[in-house]
Amino acid sequence: MKVSHALLALAAVGVAQLAQSERHQRQRNHIAVARIQQDWLARVSSDPELAKLWIPEDLEPEEYVKLLHCNQMMCALSLRNRLGLARKGKLRFCADYMMDREIGRRYWARFGRVREEEATDKAEKRFNRAMDDAYVSRPETSPAGF
Repeated sequence: MKVSHALLALAAVGVAQLAQSERHQRQRNHIAVARIQQDWLARVSSDPELAKLWIPEDLEPEEYVKLLHCNQMMCALSLRNRLGLARKGKLRFCADYMMDREIGRRYWARFGRVREEEATDKAEKRFNRAMDDAYVSRPETSPAGF
């Protein structure tokens, strides 16, 4: 092998390692942000005084806490999707599981549009579409507006 070919191969390996390292750092960042979100949701849902600061005017405190718990599950499932651990059939299974439950449907009816508005990339949009498809497929629900 010529030296120039060896240098090209070495450069290609280096570029691939840099790309993989950058992808892993993005994943670690998403995990860190998700942990902060989960901690905050747990704190708000267990502290009535803190919850009062965030309750939308049209919700009762008990219902808001229930929806926060559902949001915790939604955030965890969204992270699994983002990390590639819940794609296609698995994502559809998770979405159906959530929408099989009344609390999942109530959550999506109330906050699905908010999740769609805050979605910034393909992973979030894919997750939201799966949840909305599962929501709409239930005979007792109607589209959340997507």
